[in-house]
Amino acid sequence: MKIFSINHLILIFLLILFSVLIGLKFQKNKANLTNILLLLFFLEIAKSLFLIITNNFHINNNLPLQLCYLYPIIGIIYIKTKKEFLLNYLGAFGILFAVAAIFFTNPKILNFNTIYCYLYHFFLLISGTFITKNYKAKFSFKNILLMFIQIIIAFFSNNIIKNGANYIFLNTFLDPMHSSKYIDNVEMFNIKIFSSSVNELLIFLINNLGIKAYILLFTIIVISFSSLALYIFSKK
Repeated sequence: MKIFSINHLILIFLLILFSVLIGLKFQKNKANLTNILLLLFFLEIAKSLFLIITNNFHINNNLPLQLCYLYPIIGIIYIKTKKEFLLNYLGAFGILFAVAAIFFTNPKILNFNTIYCYLYHFFLLISGTFITKNYKAKFSFKNILLMFIQIIIAFFSNNIIKNGANYIFLNTFLDPMHSSKYIDNVEMFNIKIFSSSVNELLIFLINNLGIKAYILLFTIIVISFSSLALYIFSKK
């Protein structure tokens, strides 16, 4: 299946539609909230065990360091601590992470990782929709700090592990020219949109702004976009 072909777009539409409808159907219930968060947590454990057993676990891309896969860990923290600001994170970013992953997952090769990615983010979108509908929390900048803690951990992990490690796609964003042999080139960033790709846009910005200004711009965009998303999905 070619990325963004008619069949791929239909798959994206159906996955998002049914997960949102299921998420909206669930009523506010502590058991439902706990069960969906635990399901995501155990899906990650099951995936890791399967990859280890089949000798396919690689620390450069199978550690739970992507924002999506850290989500159930934050969910477990909420279950234990009942910190209300975490609900805003789990609702807003559950929706954003899931939609982005479903949209950009490359269906070209339907292997275990691709199928699992679609399955996991299907349930992640159910979780984000369910929490946003039933457990809206007030806007909090604590969630921006929480995201940056995850980004910092991923940044250092990428630099320590190397060998194509690209958690949270930081290497793609921070080194789009792939000047290091360890940088993993992400295919979807090379797809032409209006005669230019994301990689080409990032390279253009770096060449014209300089790396320091580019990183500052990258940080401002992350903060602004995250704040806007959290505000939209927060309690007014």
